[in-house]
Amino acid sequence: MNQITQLEQRILETAERLFLEKGFAGTSTTDIARAVGCNQALVHYYYRTKERLFRGIFEQKMNLLLDYLDHAEYDGDLMQTMERVVDFYFSMLSANPRLPFFVMNELVLNAERRAWIREVFIRDERRQRAYYAFSDLVHREITKGALRPVEPLDLLLDVVSLTVMTFVTLPIYQDLLEKSPAEVETYLRGRKAEILIMLRRGFSPA
Repeated sequence: MNQITQLEQRILETAERLFLEKGFAGTSTTDIARAVGCNQALVHYYYRTKERLFRGIFEQKMNLLLDYLDHAEYDGDLMQTMERVVDFYFSMLSANPRLPFFVMNELVLNAERRAWIREVFIRDERRQRAYYAFSDLVHREITKGALRPVEPLDLLLDVVSLTVMTFVTLPIYQDLLEKSPAEVETYLRGRKAEILIMLRRGFSPA
């Protein structure tokens, strides 16, 4: 890797860290350049604008959140599928604990960002095919009596919200209650088990 590529990578990694910590509005190219230790003009040289730099990072993080759903198998038992989804997201978010705040902050505060996400991610044909496959699985489970009548989107949102909110509230548990890393690990295992119990009971036909 040559020197220019190394600098470009350092800018990208530093920008990612700052965006995750402070969000788009709270981060300037001056902040990025200062943290890297380079001239601000070099940030613009490689990435043109803060928006372009941010979108590249945000797209990578959104794909990290969505790609598993794109490639999941939706041809077996629904609850087993949900268990795999919850397990994946607990592992992924444990490794990327700031990710929920990063994505939610931009979704809530930036209407233009929501429009861009809708066009780039939600209306993507691959993503829509994955959702239709999931929807078909839900309807098959309802038809055979293994699942109470429910809209597929409601079920998907319940899985996502229960999982994501565990990590959104994690700093409260960890810092305010002064929990050790070992206690946090035990807490996350318990939360994952509790979420799966809630999903099984909540969508049981009986």
